[in-house]
Amino acid sequence: MTKSSLTIPALILAFGGGLAYWVMSNRDTTPVGLTIVKQIDAGSYLGEDAEENQYETSFVTGTWRATESSLPVVSVSEDTPILVVFKNGEPVNGEIVKLEEWKPPTEFDDEDQAYEFFLNLMKQQVKVMKEYDIDTSAIENNIEMQENNTAEAESIFGPTMTLQSNFVW
Repeated sequence: MTKSSLTIPALILAFGGGLAYWVMSNRDTTPVGLTIVKQIDAGSYLGEDAEENQYETSFVTGTWRATESSLPVVSVSEDTPILVVFKNGEPVNGEIVKLEEWKPPTEFDDEDQAYEFFLNLMKQQVKVMKEYDIDTSAIENNIEMQENNTAEAESIFGPTMTLQSNFVW
């Protein structure tokens, strides 16, 4: 006959061992840093900050983990790669992006679609550049000039064209 005083401690040990095994097998083993499975483009130059650090970007599939205590960023699809920012050749940040928002399609339906794409692309680049204190004044002036030119053209020609096209004889 089994003593009941040994059964409960044996069950506790078995449960504890199973729990320890489950925790150890489910821990994150993603390495710290950048692990590239495939590089989607050769990269592009962002600029320099005030301390003359060079910044570049690249699109890759793989993993990025900043520190041991941070969560990993994982990309397995070329449509949603990791946008990696390099500071003096060393990766400093990575985030998942939609490639269609950063790379132009092979062809556009019309000039307006191309214009909107490149205007949005410049705005995204300014956003990334500001994170690293890179001078964005030239690009922001270009964006402002493009937006003002579009607004003037729409206000001058938009109502005229609308009235003419809807006019009933």
